[in-house]
Amino acid sequence: TRIEVIDAADVIEMGDKPATAIKKKPKSSMMVGLRLQADGRSDAFVSAGNTGAQMAASTVVLKLHPGLDRPAIGTLFPSAREPVVVLDSGANVDCSAQELVQFARLGSVYAERILGRDNPGVGLLSVGEEPEKGNAVVKEAHAMLRDAGINFIGNVEGRDLPRGRTDRGALDVVVCDGFVGNALL
Repeated sequence: TRIEVIDAADVIEMGDKPATAIKKKPKSSMMVGLRLQADGRSDAFVSAGNTGAQMAASTVVLKLHPGLDRPAIGTLFPSAREPVVVLDSGANVDCSAQELVQFARLGSVYAERILGRDNPGVGLLSVGEEPEKGNAVVKEAHAMLRDAGINFIGNVEGRDLPRGRTDRGALDVVVCDGFVGNALL
């Protein structure tokens, strides 16, 4: 009695283009499931399907939280301490510094409210710990994150994730663009 089966006749294939798929396949499990979620008729929605279509469908059906420009994929990365939230893990190959700051805020809220972490430590994934390391976007994001009102612990490197900490404190959230985050995973 706890489960209701809802028909979803369309199938979004892994090779389908996201925007086309959500427009031409409104009866897919993604679109039907997300509409159920938006209507409060489900407790959660999970998909193992086409990630691009999932992100596009989620943005269209569920909308973005005010103040966000793009959705991000958050992944819990295991560490010796506690899992680290990595954003973005593949949705946005290129990001602006402002979008990285938005992802840092998303990750902070998730780590605090879902994982129960007080004042979560946020790191910016880069090629060195020093503020002047990284590409132009990472350098700009570093400067913005210092004044973002979150517990920004600075640049971190990939080697810091398995430990779940740096010499500057606990690492609860790591922010990067989706290309880097997907390669990291």
